[in-house]
Order: sequence, then structure tokens, then C-alpha cells
Amino acid sequence: MMIKNILFTISLSLFSFNLISNESNLRAGSGVYEFHFFNVTNPAGFVSAIENFDASSCAQKWRNESGVNVGLYSRMGGGHSHIILVAYEDYDKMQLGQNIFASCAASSEMNVAFAKTSVSDDYYNYVTELVLEAGDWRLNTVFSNIEVKVKTGGQSSYLEAYRQLTDSTSDSFGSYGINRVVYGNKYVSHMLYNGANSIQELNDGLNEVYASNEFKTFNRKVGNIRKLVNSSLAQLVKVYPAQR
Repeated sequence: MMIKNILFTISLSLFSFNLISNESNLRAGSGVYEFHFFNVTNPAGFVSAIENFDASSCAQKWRNESGVNVGLYSRMGGGHSHIILVAYEDYDKMQLGQNIFASCAASSEMNVAFAKTSVSDDYYNYVTELVLEAGDWRLNTVFSNIEVKVKTGGQSSYLEAYRQLTDSTSDSFGSYGINRVVYGNKYVSHMLYNGANSIQELNDGLNEVYASNEFKTFNRKVGNIRKLVNSSLAQLVKVYPAQR
């Protein structure tokens, strides 16, 4: 089944974990996430493969038992055109979900379809923990994703500098935070995100932050411990929630 409408809003009841907060202040994050990056050559066929799997009994079992939430995003900036975000509450749920996903024919059929509708050699993934967050990213539809490589032993200093930056720029975005890349961190150690509900709104926030003295101070503090790897724009296409 083809997507008829791009979703521009997400209901809290559709894409959430047990703990949801609208606080704008930075706090400890929650959840573990699989980021799957694809270079899609046939968007309609790619989406059709997801829709067919989503309608299967395997997908229903996957959702019901692991509580997995899935989001499809388009991507600009870098060598991949789309991201499939697979979100779990914790590692136990992730392990359960991965076991279910790997055990059924419907997931294999979807993977075969992905190979036909994307460049297989370009596929890439990593697993993250949401270390710090503010606002609720589930309520935003447009994101800047900034991937960095922090030197070994430098995470505490980097996170503290980030806290100080966001103390003064917390009103610039609907949500923001830092993911630590736990698996697949050869090139990237952390992924920072800023969320909004339009590209204009997002760019206005970025311009405000980049022009601030606080951002200049942040860059001075972290310049020797982090390398900027890439920045990209992600836009929500569709969400496939656990609860429907």
C-alpha cells in the first residue's frame, strides 16, 4: 500500500515510551535506538516493502511483544537518502525485538525488497543510547542531525560544554539532545539533534545558536576533543507505532 499523506504531526499516544516530558531543560535521556541508513533508488517500492511488512502478523507480534516504534525519515546531506529509526525502551526490549524480527519470513521478504529498491553497498547502521534530551523529539517532524567523533576519554568534558551551551539556547528548538553511539562507532561517537516542525523554524533556531557568544565559547571548549563528521537534515515521512 502506498503512502497517501506525509505525516506532519505525531500524537503522543502513537510514538511514546512510558516516561514523556515536555520540559525544555536538559535532562537524562531514555531509550535505545537503531539508525538504519539507506540510499534509496525506488522510493515507492521501498515504502511499499515497509507497508507490506507492517501489515504482517510478524510485525504485529514484533510490536506487541517488544513495544518497538518505527519511523521513516527522508535525509539530505551525506550519502544516504532515508533513515529507518527503530526505537526500543531498553536493551532487553531490543534483544527481544531483534529475535522476533529475525525469525519470520515477512522480515526476510522486506529485506529482499530493500535490496531491489536501494543501493545495498551503501547500507549503514549504528545503535545509540539517548544520553541527554530536552523537549520531546516525538512531537517534531524536522531535525538537524550533527554527527561528531569525540576523543576517547573526552565525553564528560564534551557533555558538560553542551550543557552550558544549551542552558542559554534552550528556547531555540522544540527538542534537542545527544545520542551516544554504542555500536557502530568507528566513524561517529555521538549524534546531536535539534528538532522543529518546519525547515524554516529549524534554520532560524540554528542561525540563532550559531550567532551566539555561547556557541563560540562551546567551540573553544570542544575544539580539541571533537571532530565534526557530518550534518544532515531529516524529515519525517511516516511513523509505524507500537500502539494503534
